[in-house]
Amino acid sequence: MKTMVPNLIATLIGIWLSYAAVLDFSRVETSRWLVYAAAAAVIALALWSRRRDFAKWPGTSSMAASLALIAAIGMGQFGLLSHLALFWVVFFSGNIVAVLSFWAAIYRPKQIPTSQA
Repeated sequence: MKTMVPNLIATLIGIWLSYAAVLDFSRVETSRWLVYAAAAAVIALALWSRRRDFAKWPGTSSMAASLALIAAIGMGQFGLLSHLALFWVVFFSGNIVAVLSFWAAIYRPKQIPTSQA
């Protein structure tokens, strides 16, 4: 159960990012610090969960999506990225984080039985 907690929290953050992109994009544009905080939280949670998860790639992918989100928000803040492109980065980053973190939370491989000698 302890290994599921950081992944489930990251899943909720990813769902919120997807929600914010689709239904409340004005908040993403006006409260960029909130998106920065969400991305930083996902990175911290991914680092925490990578130590205990069976597979390391979901945490690594969530960190990469969060870094792309931080870069996109920064570029959008300085006018280097259009609103449409920023929408898609926030939306897909949220989806990637939510799906992969949830998968890492529920995936538990079968134990391979040892030889019965």
